[in-house]
Amino acid sequence: MPKVSVIIPTYNRPEMLKEAIVSVLAQTYNDLEIIVVDDGLKKRAESTIVAFHDARITYIPHETNRGGAAARNTGIKHSVGPFVAFLDDDDTWVPEKLELQLKALENTSPEIGFCFSSVLIKTDHGSYINKMPVSNDGNYFENALEHFSGFPTPTLMVKKPVFNDIGYFDEQLPSHQESDLMIRMTKKYKGILIPKPLANVIMTSNHEHIGSDPVKRINGRKIILEKYSEEFNQRPAVLAHWYFGLGLICRDANRFQEARLYFKKAWRTAPALQYLTHYLSMVVFGSMTLYRLLKKFL
Repeated sequence: MPKVSVIIPTYNRPEMLKEAIVSVLAQTYNDLEIIVVDDGLKKRAESTIVAFHDARITYIPHETNRGGAAARNTGIKHSVGPFVAFLDDDDTWVPEKLELQLKALENTSPEIGFCFSSVLIKTDHGSYINKMPVSNDGNYFENALEHFSGFPTPTLMVKKPVFNDIGYFDEQLPSHQESDLMIRMTKKYKGILIPKPLANVIMTSNHEHIGSDPVKRINGRKIILEKYSEEFNQRPAVLAHWYFGLGLICRDANRFQEARLYFKKAWRTAPALQYLTHYLSMVVFGSMTLYRLLKKFL
């Protein structure tokens, strides 16, 4: 039985999937299985999988498009390893990723449930490393509430029993499924951070990902804030931060009335000059065509 199950959801881009799989097969630790869950109907990935001629790769096609969360859940349910790692079809790992995480996570106490790392993110304006502060006691719950993107899924390695305890990815969420999972996971389990980039993630504007859809981002964040309202209400500064973030997304989606509402909520929840100036700018320009020209400077 392989020790690590690597789950790769894919969606209509077998040409990128190939590079992702190559990065897994190039790992310095190779007692693994790769489960590719195909959620795309237009460009199937089966021929890409067959071309590797590697018995460690399992191909599971979805008959209908069910989304990335469902694809990851399918992979988890079919996995046999005691450790589960995730990789997206358009991302890659550095060669020592699995080896370093397994050494960190293996033989730890049951209270430790996961390991993650920094990630190298490629954008239109260059690359940067997404860093998370190391927690001395392994408690990352506050970080999960404050940083919705602080635990990139391609860096995660999770003990499989954790999923039996807290559940899987929420397939009903239109976005932020990873954020939701990490809030639940960090609430019950401690984690280990390897503070070096072990994964490479593409976030360029011409690259399709769920974060590109503002409607899904807005709706997903609203659900997260409602789902964990008790936790957020106990942390006004954190709640105000996410109200402000919602306001920015609504503003950029030309949903000016909602933007004004969330900027106002941010100001009332935890007053800050930044929240107030954005709210006042919406009051003055929010219903005018001129705002479309000014918003990039606000």
